Amino acid sequence: MKILYITDIHDALKELRVLLRTTEADIYLLCGDILYRAFYDDDKIYQFVCLQEEFYTLARKLNQKIYPFDLASDILRFPDKYEDRDVWEARSVEYRQLFEKATKTMKEKYEVIEDIIQKYNNGARCVVLPGNYDIDLRYTALKERDLHYKSESIQQLKFAGYGGAPIATSGIPEKLAVVYHESQQDGKLFSEPEDFFAETTPDVMVIHNPAYGFFDRIPGLGHIGSLGIRSYLDNHQPSLVVSGHVHEDYGVCRRQNTILMNASNFGGVDSQYGWQNGGVYAELQLNQGQVTDIHLWQLINEEHVPLMRIENREEGLHGTIIQENRARASIDLSVFVRDSSGAPADTE
Repeated sequence: MKILYITDIHDALKELRVLLRTTEADIYLLCGDILYRAFYDDDKIYQFVCLQEEFYTLARKLNQKIYPFDLASDILRFPDKYEDRDVWEARSVEYRQLFEKATKTMKEKYEVIEDIIQKYNNGARCVVLPGNYDIDLRYTALKERDLHYKSESIQQLKFAGYGGAPIATSGIPEKLAVVYHESQQDGKLFSEPEDFFAETTPDVMVIHNPAYGFFDRIPGLGHIGSLGIRSYLDNHQPSLVVSGHVHEDYGVCRRQNTILMNASNFGGVDSQYGWQNGGVYAELQLNQGQVTDIHLWQLINEEHVPLMRIENREEGLHGTIIQENRARASIDLSVFVRDSSGAPADTE
């Protein structure tokens, strides 16, 4: 079985079309952050983000945990409850209008993506996971491909997915995003993803937010991954775990019999280091339910550039960098293959 896995597409729809049209696989896995912008117009993005932050600030001032959309709705229903009612009424009307515009735009983009998949996937199964830059896919043209909080058997392997991330994403209609149900109270962890995977026990875990300690390190913040998913992996050994979300901490490792991987972002994104090019994706070969080989590629100007081959040997993972393409890669190939502790492993 050949799996083609990409994550954090971030509106790279042209590149997605090229990828589907010029590759072959049994299964395509799209692991979240399919979109990047909720508007076509940069001015609208700026207006929406500013208003969103104003409503969050008002909610904190009122000591309320409430979505900006719901707060705007409450202001319009009960304006006398609020100081500066005329100002807040005007902002509420504008915010709700922009919210509806953002929702419409995002749904239009999902329709385009569904059309691309149908036209170019050559009959292969393609499953999609929402990230924190997406709205709930149940209400979009991708609903039949949505793997969030679902499982399905494909060629005798069970795939299960959990999307989203525990973060509010500025510029996205927050009320329509997937809620990441994980929290700690009085020292006890409640984790819907952990409970879900414990119930489904998949062979392949498709997640957007990574497990704590595995490709989840953000400079200046440290590890930000899911404690619940980490707890599940401490007690279970799926064949494969693919994730995304954290663009800076990419790579692949083997922990006992489990391969964990974040291939890095497929779509270009802004980061604290400036613009981060995309195009990276991975082909994974599974035989008898186990990953045997991984080929890492980068799509550069419609050219598929091979970057690395990773073999799953008995003694561990072994990476071979395609040296003639090393300088073309947008990621550091020397640290891509890791051992179970996260340190760089055997690479040549």
